[in-house]
Amino acid sequence: MVSETVARALTLLGANPFDGPADALREAVARLVRMPRARLVMEPLERGAVVEAERNLLAIGHAEVLAAQATPDHGAERVLAFPERIWSRLPRERSAYLRICRAAGRGFAALDGLVGSSEAMAEVRRGTWAACFGDSLHGALVLEKVIVDHDVLVLGETGTGKEAVAQAIQEALPGGADGGPAPRAALNAGAVPETLIESELFGHVKGAFTGATTERKGRIRSAKGGCFFLDEVGDIPETTQVKLLRVMETNVVQPLGADQGFVADVRYVAATHKDLDAMVEAGAFRRDLFQRLAGHVITLPPLRDRRADIPELGRWFVRRYMSPESAPAVWERVESWLARAATRLYAWPGNVRELQNLLRSVMLGFEPEIDEAPPPPSPELPSQFVECTATLRELDEWYLARVLRQVENNYAAAARILGVDRATIRRRAKRLKRKK
Repeated sequence: MVSETVARALTLLGANPFDGPADALREAVARLVRMPRARLVMEPLERGAVVEAERNLLAIGHAEVLAAQATPDHGAERVLAFPERIWSRLPRERSAYLRICRAAGRGFAALDGLVGSSEAMAEVRRGTWAACFGDSLHGALVLEKVIVDHDVLVLGETGTGKEAVAQAIQEALPGGADGGPAPRAALNAGAVPETLIESELFGHVKGAFTGATTERKGRIRSAKGGCFFLDEVGDIPETTQVKLLRVMETNVVQPLGADQGFVADVRYVAATHKDLDAMVEAGAFRRDLFQRLAGHVITLPPLRDRRADIPELGRWFVRRYMSPESAPAVWERVESWLARAATRLYAWPGNVRELQNLLRSVMLGFEPEIDEAPPPPSPELPSQFVECTATLRELDEWYLARVLRQVENNYAAAARILGVDRATIRRRAKRLKRKK
């Protein structure tokens, strides 16, 4: 039997590596790479515990890939170094395990590269990993088809990094038998005229419309067997929404002007800065398409909600241009600007993208003017709250009324803030109106 320490390492590497601290992950990788790996798989097989053997195999493979660092493919190949007596007793081909291990390595590298040590960003990493592999690598091995059919919606204000999260999901999708990256394609719907959006998505045949002088495959078919990222999905016209939903439901794409369709089994990742909940309520976005896209929702926090990440983000951005040793005066200027109270308290309406733009000015010697955001006024609490004589229902109703005023009676927005469903908000709001 393995020791408790090794068992913890196997659990961490086989589950969500972003659930624990980075030090624990590094220790787990080092421990598993040093262990006699064949024994960790063979002993469960001798007891007839095939699932345990597979779990251990995937955890070891993930450790090998992470330990290889610059050459993850080399690390993944070490997973194949088990004796034939082990592989002959496992229920799957070696390539099946290799695909998951390599995908996990790519996904970890992409998510680990998301800058920010705040709890808000830690939650983004955990949620994105879960969208890629569920609760474990063994679960991903068994339920890979379910995962591919489970679409992801990435929400967040402009400039928060939605594209980086979408690219991490694309990286983490298992590819072919060799474990290489899966096919991918992307389209920003907001950058395409309405008259061309269907051609970009579904393709067209020659002569399908004026100007269609050649055949076009379309972005969805280009990602066949992989992942398609649809940015600014909230900008898609309603007529196109209907066709997109049908393609997602049937996995068949029919190019404009074509008599037949083409199979395109694709995982969809969509992103938008718009409030799709409100658009659905207003009839501007189809509810059925929203429900299909929102299989797993990842919400990126605005920069003002993770101010602790600003210095780390700033240094990471500047290092893209130069090392700390190359221009000490520039680095001193950058550090001084990042440490300013105005920088920390600024509202950052443009989020990470705005931070990057202002840092370029700082590096060039300019002093960008930003206004220190005044602290929000403290609400005047009713005396019964200050004196602790109010009932819990009175406190609940007062806070609900305040949130509804803040969001201008947008029930969807209030539901997100309060962590309940819209029906609950609607019911309690009616009760408040009756009391008035």
